[in-house]
Amino acid sequence: MISKKEFTSILITVIVVKMLLSYPRELVLISGQAAWIQIIYASLIAAALTLAASKVYSHKCSVIELARMLGGKGLETAVGILVFLILLANFSTVARVFPETVKIVLLQDFSADVIMMIFAVTAAVGAYMGIRSISKVNYMFLPIAGIVFTVFLLLLIPYYKIDNIFPILGEGADKIFISGFNSVSLFSDIILLNIFIPHGKNLSEAKTVGIRAIIISAFTAFLITAAYCLAYVYPVSRDYILPVYQMSRMIHISSFFSRFESFFQFVWSILIFLYASIYIYAMCDVLQRTFNLKYMKPLILPVTILGITTAGIPSAVTDAIGLEKYINLIEYPIVFLLPIVLGLLTRNKGGIKNETD
Repeated sequence: MISKKEFTSILITVIVVKMLLSYPRELVLISGQAAWIQIIYASLIAAALTLAASKVYSHKCSVIELARMLGGKGLETAVGILVFLILLANFSTVARVFPETVKIVLLQDFSADVIMMIFAVTAAVGAYMGIRSISKVNYMFLPIAGIVFTVFLLLLIPYYKIDNIFPILGEGADKIFISGFNSVSLFSDIILLNIFIPHGKNLSEAKTVGIRAIIISAFTAFLITAAYCLAYVYPVSRDYILPVYQMSRMIHISSFFSRFESFFQFVWSILIFLYASIYIYAMCDVLQRTFNLKYMKPLILPVTILGITTAGIPSAVTDAIGLEKYINLIEYPIVFLLPIVLGLLTRNKGGIKNETD
């Protein structure tokens, strides 16, 4: 079992890590200077969908088990494979971008392939330790990352210019509220909530965890996006593939500490390792439940190899980011609607004892 606070910290980590990649730029590409409004809009939609799922979810079990209750082994296998592919897609994008950024910032003399191997080994070892160990380490480190993030935002204050967010509606209200609807995909990692529910204390606690994680992650995403809009004038803000890294390069604290981005990258790297360990474990957990396997640990190595191999398919980081954009358009409706649909259809169906306390 993992505690309520540890469960919440896991969900915050997997959502926020993606915000530290290319998402601020993706928002700017849609709505211009109004990207900070767009993230508020997307957060409200994600919170509403998560709340809806919590209202209809009535069993302390994963979406894989809900599918078995509803349609037997056939539906269970189909849903399990679908969820596994979603997790694999999310993991592969991060795994592709991470080695390139580390090489640029910290380890210029190392090959990206060597960094990728270190990343894979770390993720596999973390997954092998189990979800309890991962959750405890993540819970201890997340406050440290939060402090660094707060300092990061404060040090950027001299570079903020309020004129950069005008006009308020940026590229127009239609861009924010129509084209911007797809930015809900930022929160697609919330699918882990419906995978790890059996590891929580009870269903009521898991529902609280989901809402709390969305709120905290949304607030963090808003701060990052607002800082990016304030720090860079539009359309210059459209040009940076990794916005948060670019902002970290602006910070100079006298001649003794002129490369804040290296320190920031170090903290971000640890978050990425935690993210990868969580995802490798989650993918193995899904396969074990889908195919009713007795042991999960033998799956860790092949799943890690599959994830790294898939991450290597895009020839460049820009290709990986572009591919992620199209994948998100397909997966985020599934992520949010699958728990709602299965929850509704199995709400009054027997087979697993309801647990709401």
